[in-house]
Amino acid sequence: MSIYGAWKDAIITIATDDDLTAEVSVEKDCDTLVVIIPTLTSSDLTLYAAEVSGGTYYAVGNMATIVAGTGEFIDVWEVGGLEHFKIGTSAGQAADRTFKVRGVRA
Repeated sequence: MSIYGAWKDAIITIATDDDLTAEVSVEKDCDTLVVIIPTLTSSDLTLYAAEVSGGTYYAVGNMATIVAGTGEFIDVWEVGGLEHFKIGTSAGQAADRTFKVRGVRA
């Protein structure tokens, strides 16, 4: 039986940082992360994770870079028990972007 967390917003606010979302916590360690990728200024995505809220963020293993193009799709990322995330884009965004993320535990 899988347990699904609530949907959370991971937001790039271009006034603060045009290529990295603020930290988002899915509230519990999760095995996979379901991500709704918004319309983007064409770029690749990198998922970053930290052990604790406000900690040091590192690119996540084998799936460190995802080819997203201009976005508008849903993807599922294996994250192996992580909870705190940021999503980075390889190009600065032309407007604020809101990714929707949801953690899943097996």
